[in-house]
Amino acid sequence: MSGTCPKCEKLVSYVTLSTVDVKGPFGGNDWKGVSYLCPHCQTILSVAIDPVALKTDTVNQTVKKLKGI
Repeated sequence: MSGTCPKCEKLVSYVTLSTVDVKGPFGGNDWKGVSYLCPHCQTILSVAIDPVALKTDTVNQTVKKLKGI
């Protein structure tokens, strides 16, 4: 499935990923995120929490709790 970039109007058949920090509204909740960029003009098309980093952080925190660290 492809669409066009809302800025440059070129066909977007893939996106470029870039890492971003995602901050919670009240501080204390920070996550690793990714932004999805138009490959032609680098306009941000979307931003999301990085699911791989979230999974890794969850596993690491669970192991720490189980070990009593």
